[in-house]
Amino acid sequence: MKNPFNIFALRNKPERWLALVSALIFGALNALLVYAHWDRFTMARHGHVGAWWLLNNQLHFSGYDPYAYMMLTQYTAYYEINRHPIYTFFFWPLYQLNHWIMVTFDFNAAPIIIGVLITVLSTYTALFTYRTLKEVMGLGVKDSLWLTALFFSFASVLTAAMSPDHFIVSAFLLTLTLYVFGKCLRDNKPVAWWKGAILYLLTTGVTLTNGVKTLLGGLFVDGKKTFQWKNIVLAFCLPTLLLVAGATAQYYELAVPRAQKSANIVAKTRAKDPTLAKKDSINKILNKKISGEQLSDKPFLKYISVSAHRTYGIVEGLFGESIQLHRDYLLGDIYLGRPAVVHYRSWFNYVVNALVAILFFAGIVVGRKRRIIQMLLSWWAVDLLIHIVLGFGCNEVYINGAHWMFFIPVAIACLYTDLKGKWLQTVKNMTMLLTVYLFAYNGTLIVEYLLH
Repeated sequence: MKNPFNIFALRNKPERWLALVSALIFGALNALLVYAHWDRFTMARHGHVGAWWLLNNQLHFSGYDPYAYMMLTQYTAYYEINRHPIYTFFFWPLYQLNHWIMVTFDFNAAPIIIGVLITVLSTYTALFTYRTLKEVMGLGVKDSLWLTALFFSFASVLTAAMSPDHFIVSAFLLTLTLYVFGKCLRDNKPVAWWKGAILYLLTTGVTLTNGVKTLLGGLFVDGKKTFQWKNIVLAFCLPTLLLVAGATAQYYELAVPRAQKSANIVAKTRAKDPTLAKKDSINKILNKKISGEQLSDKPFLKYISVSAHRTYGIVEGLFGESIQLHRDYLLGDIYLGRPAVVHYRSWFNYVVNALVAILFFAGIVVGRKRRIIQMLLSWWAVDLLIHIVLGFGCNEVYINGAHWMFFIPVAIACLYTDLKGKWLQTVKNMTMLLTVYLFAYNGTLIVEYLLH
């Protein structure tokens, strides 16, 4: 068996240059985010600072959660276990490192450690996107680089590549999965069971729906062979048991003690100030109004929204802020004052978003018979089902762009390979113009916001 870590090696000059430029850009963006929150986020009190008090609702950046910072500051389960089964466990070694730094130097290095991690993952996300375009879709170096740049010029991807949330981790794992499965589809070969098992374990461990995409990808690659006993037992059942065991351990070892501790603190605080109970009740009502009316309060059913405005979710979110930031309520959080619906000031922004959407759907139509496009359509269907049909997170669907927008450059790659003459040159010119414009537009707004 070949060394599985060879996939992370930089193989040639274009990849090395891509990695260098990407690392510099993402490193600078992450440094800027850390700089903007330096005074508060680096507080340590020799390891006795409360992560919830210090960090919760203090990252004013498009609704992304600072849970990664919080896990490195005070290790416990902040993400919902039923959606992120073992994600918390991945941060335990980094917590140990940061705890030693906090105790020894009275400095909370969580933002720096996470910033380095996000920079590395963003760089490899770019690398796997580039390899998929070049090796799987058959594009040249220049075209692959431009389409990779287009992917990262999108607002939701650019912001995910500098935020301490789980979205760029998902993008890294999904683009890795896409590259591995894409090569199997290209060569018409089955995926090795151990590769499928590892990818399923990691993608599901970070976000449950990512695991669904990995299973769908395996089905497209292996077809009926997916249901052979080896694949069922070793590539599905074994990782699933590990996920269940990890989630269960996380629940009893981290979530339950944290809930009990929080309940005790709330009880003591309310005993000192009886008005807090009324304030908490008002806050719950306001948060429920913001998130919308749910189908039920029962597990999983509570994620189904019956009041989310799907049309605005698509126009201003899915194919809106996912591509271009809104100038009004720039990088705001719907739970911290941003309205559920924000419109662009100019018709020009809608034209730009429409052009991206047209290129995307045109690529799907042209490449509809390719198995990789069919596989990615099944992945995208998962996101549309969750965020648009069921309405979960529809009010802030734009922060989920890193989960699916790598599909756009892959779809456009079908236009590059199938069109000829003036049509092909028109698409390429349009892609380059959109890339330059979106980087300039989104990048300028992000920098101005963080330096304000």
